[in-house]
Amino acid sequence: MLQSSRLSLQTVLESANAEIAGGDAREIGEGVLAVVAVLAENVALRKTLADSSESAEKKQQLLRTLFSTRTSDAVLRLAEKAVGLRWARTQDLVTSLEVSGVTAIAAGAQAQGQLGQVEEEIFRFARLLESSHELARALDSNADADVKRALVSDLLAGKAEPDTITLINQAVVYPRGVRVAIALDQYSDVLAARQQRSVAEVTVAKPLSEDQTDRLAAALARSYGRELVLNVQVDPELLGGVRVQVGDELMDGSVADRLAEVKRRLAG
Repeated sequence: MLQSSRLSLQTVLESANAEIAGGDAREIGEGVLAVVAVLAENVALRKTLADSSESAEKKQQLLRTLFSTRTSDAVLRLAEKAVGLRWARTQDLVTSLEVSGVTAIAAGAQAQGQLGQVEEEIFRFARLLESSHELARALDSNADADVKRALVSDLLAGKAEPDTITLINQAVVYPRGVRVAIALDQYSDVLAARQQRSVAEVTVAKPLSEDQTDRLAAALARSYGRELVLNVQVDPELLGGVRVQVGDELMDGSVADRLAEVKRRLAG
């Protein structure tokens, strides 16, 4: 994506996370992916909605006309936010909604403690397509959508999480110009990013007691508003304190960091 689209994508994802926090993540995800399905099949519609020469109000009104009776208010708000932004390419608008939909599905799975399983199943299915050329050809073909869904059901029904099947069906039926295996790898990146948000990489100068670990986990849960899995590593060079990284956010309260800051100030 060009810079303008990347900035818009970030705005859409922020809106998606806000909607997820206040609603039913799985319902939002399925609703957004349903909007993506409509846009994937209608070139004229997606071009109109991504056209920067059209006013945001006009595009948002078109969305309301088409989807107000077919989806939830949360999904409609998210789609309206997306079409009101600037996109370098038409496909970038659809991609932003697809990423938001997958993110919401991931959040729903995460809330049920199933995100790791879904991520693993998506990864395994993508590798299966790479090793089975016959299956890949069948799913990458122009076969009827119902035929493809039936094939996915035959392969996975009762053997994979419902969220896994939802995402695989989306990639199979609406691949948007890429092979299914590639689409699933893109979904895997989104799932991994969401999974990373639930892991706190903790570095300490010396091993923590069970009580210290429990208190740190409780403090981080209060700070982030969700339970985090603590991955604790010991680094004596920290001298003391603790360093915590959750995703791309770093909290450093180590003695080593404070000493380094003093040295920087003295050098300046």
